[in-house]
Amino acid sequence: MEAVRKGITFLRNDVRKLLRFAAVSAITVPMGIALLWLLLQTDMSEVLANVIAASVSTIPNYFLNRYWVWNKRGRNSVSREIAPFWAMAFVGLVVSTLFVWIASKWTEADLVFLAANFAAFSFVWVFKFTVIERYLFGESAPQQAASAVR
Repeated sequence: MEAVRKGITFLRNDVRKLLRFAAVSAITVPMGIALLWLLLQTDMSEVLANVIAASVSTIPNYFLNRYWVWNKRGRNSVSREIAPFWAMAFVGLVVSTLFVWIASKWTEADLVFLAANFAAFSFVWVFKFTVIERYLFGESAPQQAASAVR
């Protein structure tokens, strides 16, 4: 019952932020999938194409989340924000690359690779929101130290 109460409180307080986070995903995930599809049209391996597409789409994802979803202003902290955000992107990259690699063992269909990529990033979406809210940009996140590396 306590978990339900906490969930309702979270949704009541953070539904706007959650919707914006979803909107950022609605922008950057199709961008990453489109880039993946373009790279798959070359002779590049499925795994390398996925690594490049995920890495490139992480850049606008970081900036949209920081400035629009969490309304953070000021300097970006490499050690407190950028590095952890890229670490989470790396988790998504590992999961999506694993899904794409598994799919490549059964088919050569680009649509299956795109679906595997989408499924993987959907899988880590909730985890990523929670980590960003608690540890990077949310009100309960540790305050940025004045001496943070910039």
